[in-house]
Amino acid sequence: MRAVSRESYERAKDRWGALLRQKSARGLDFGEEAFAVADVLRASGQLARSLADSSRAAQDRARLASDVFSPRFSEEMSELVIGLVRDRWADEADIADSVELLGVQSVLAHSDSAGKLGETEGELYRAMRLLAEERDLRITLSDDAVSLARRDALADRVWKKHVGAPALTLIRRAVARAPLPTLAASLTGYVDAAAEIQSKLVASVTAASPLTRKQEERLKRILSARYGKDVSVHVAIDAAAVGGIRIHIGDDVIDATLATRIKGVKDAVIK
Repeated sequence: MRAVSRESYERAKDRWGALLRQKSARGLDFGEEAFAVADVLRASGQLARSLADSSRAAQDRARLASDVFSPRFSEEMSELVIGLVRDRWADEADIADSVELLGVQSVLAHSDSAGKLGETEGELYRAMRLLAEERDLRITLSDDAVSLARRDALADRVWKKHVGAPALTLIRRAVARAPLPTLAASLTGYVDAAAEIQSKLVASVTAASPLTRKQEERLKRILSARYGKDVSVHVAIDAAAVGGIRIHIGDDVIDATLATRIKGVKDAVIK
């Protein structure tokens, strides 16, 4: 988003966050509603343009939003959309994207209020790793030629018994939005959002073999000290790493694998 849209989104996020602190138990419902609103906006370019048109009076835009959304959604969700369209937007798509982000925040707020946000974050990360490893599953869930009902049913079979309601809601949302954004992009965004609420960074660690709990805790302490804030560590296994670990955290990559050191030696010899 450009600056003007980002400012409008941040104002809406503050207002919505205050409501979620009071009604976090309804976070899942609010999330589903927000996703449905975003779908309506993306499905109708004319509606999105009208709601973002700064040449129209804010009151006119608010009235249109009320006419479209109030009969179909809760009072809270309708008021959210009305507040959004009263503000200024650099691009019509930014309203739908903002509602989408607030839907994710709603689901995570529900998890946080139950004291399970860390658990939800872990479940989303494991879902992301499974999809990275299971190519056929990833392709099927991303294929918009396959009906959403069938893809939803497949996602339920894979995850429903293994993750909580917030994680399943977000996994299903990622499936509904695929192939653009990709499943990986959506799930990464959800994991990052969960970490941000907990004021944590996320470190994706690739190792040739599983780390012990003691090793994970030591790595977490080292990274937390280096970055000056709590770091959540998620470990994936890749035999190709040979030995050592590779760490992705933010824009940083720390590669201490034997495979990389071997490659470095080969490159030096070739040169």
